Amino acid sequence: MRIILKRELDPIYETLALLSIEDLNKWREEVILELSDCGLGGEVFYQKHFPVIEKYIRTFLKYKVKTPQEEFFYKDKSLEMFFWIAALAVENREYVEHPETADPDRLCRKIAYYLVDVEKNQNIKSEDDLPDISEEKALLEFMDTLSIESREMWYVLNWLRKPVWWLQQLSEMLKLNLPAFEKARQSVKKPLEKLLLKNDDTEAYNYSKIAESNGKDHVVYMSLGTPMAQIIMETRGYQGVLLGYLNTGKGLESDAKEIIIRQAKSLSDKSKLDILCDLKRSKKFNLELAESLGLSPSTVSHHMNFLLICDFVTVEKRDGKVYYCLQTESIREFLKNVEEMLL
Repeated sequence: MRIILKRELDPIYETLALLSIEDLNKWREEVILELSDCGLGGEVFYQKHFPVIEKYIRTFLKYKVKTPQEEFFYKDKSLEMFFWIAALAVENREYVEHPETADPDRLCRKIAYYLVDVEKNQNIKSEDDLPDISEEKALLEFMDTLSIESREMWYVLNWLRKPVWWLQQLSEMLKLNLPAFEKARQSVKKPLEKLLLKNDDTEAYNYSKIAESNGKDHVVYMSLGTPMAQIIMETRGYQGVLLGYLNTGKGLESDAKEIIIRQAKSLSDKSKLDILCDLKRSKKFNLELAESLGLSPSTVSHHMNFLLICDFVTVEKRDGKVYYCLQTESIREFLKNVEEMLL
């Protein structure tokens, strides 16, 4: 398995990420709050590292084409649904570029396979192993087996009933907004070049260890749209351009203490500790964790953002499904650092 790091942005992924931001002021407030909760200094960290990201988003919103499809794809959708659609688009580019060539039945089965929990259904290795869902009754029975938030059931059902039509809508929305992405990219061209060159390689974030489960070559892009995230899909991955700033203090004693304090803070919260203990047993997706721990999916997402920033968990996109995984090496390093500091 090879990992090919591309120090560039993926237009399709970036456009999908940018379209998820409707109000820049609201987005800024949420990011600062999240940074504060994670012990990263909130507004101070934002003012230091996010001006380029904000200009990128502001430029996109200025040139963005509002479409009727946007509400269907984004309104009241969970983070899992965003990654589901992002994976469908970036892993099947030929369908996005030429949706009219897609076979409806084949596409429906591919979409359905992306929704199956392959950890619980290990006999389903590909879409060919799925039951026949061409009839409405069989389709509804299949829906009953999925772990999806009830408010998103109709969204998924619409996709499965009219896969090619919705793919065409997604394709149209993307094509109309790719020029806005290009404007946004050009607006931050010089600082972006520095960020792309400065960003650490994939080995710094245990990428290869997580991606190995897919057994396929991976093309990894940088991302401005999700600047502090690491996303691993089936054959593609995305690393936020600011991800490296989370680990910049490892060689400095004062900054190293800040990292340890941030990580220790995550372990002082019972729900976050419960999540880590649950992930020790097996990788899980958001709704599965929520059901297991008796938390709401939004609460799990909130805690997970903190744990992602602390480098205690990461995201793996396997067989179309978004799983959270324990970063065991990072936890061992945390324990080692605490021991060296105190003993």
